[in-house]
Amino acid sequence: MLLSISIVQLISIVLILIFLFLAFKVMETSWSYKISKPHKWEHAVKQGMISKELVKMERTYRDKVRFYNLWFQVERLKRMKIQGAFAELGVYKGETALMMHHMDATRRLHLFDTFEGFDSKDLDIEKNKDERYTTDNFSDTSLETVKELFKNVKDVSFYPGYFPATAKSVTDKIFSLVHIDADLYLPTIEALKYFYPKVAPGGVLIIHDYNHNWEGIKKAVDEFMGTIPESLIEVLDWQGSVMIIKNSK
Repeated sequence: MLLSISIVQLISIVLILIFLFLAFKVMETSWSYKISKPHKWEHAVKQGMISKELVKMERTYRDKVRFYNLWFQVERLKRMKIQGAFAELGVYKGETALMMHHMDATRRLHLFDTFEGFDSKDLDIEKNKDERYTTDNFSDTSLETVKELFKNVKDVSFYPGYFPATAKSVTDKIFSLVHIDADLYLPTIEALKYFYPKVAPGGVLIIHDYNHNWEGIKKAVDEFMGTIPESLIEVLDWQGSVMIIKNSK
């Protein structure tokens, strides 16, 4: 009987400790979010200027710097009245694309991806041949699942298949925001060549993964920067995004 009571007590203590630990983590997270939010974002939320969907995304999105940078750029486009559609190459499961939509639901959104993972043609020229460079990577998605995510969004177009061949049917000629998250050299350089001339003055191209893990991204961006007058802007987010803001002249 004494042994049974001791075991019950031990289990109770462990459960209490677990509960206290989880409560601490929740409070710590809440406090951390509170002190790290940009003032402009907090003010916009308090004024009811941010949709409930976007507020929810901000709470759960892992890379806060990347989120806020994207929001600040969209707000700048609004403030400067820069016209043009939004586009993303490298949609994967659609999380970032949906954020872009909720940041400015008035813009038409063009989404490009194989929706099946990497294409073998893009992998052939990559120098790195580790386990990430296979057609299986990012293949755990589909056009149908991403379309389901956007089922309540009217002004969105999907372009499944190999880019830039899939861009032939695009009717929009001007873009204000282009997000490139293709991970590999060839689709990245092709996206820069295709979209840059179509970005409105003051518009922005944001390229994700400009770091040592995806060598092709850095190679493509560095090569392209030698052909244009703008300077590259590095973002202090987790995976090293960079931006090109089109000259207004």
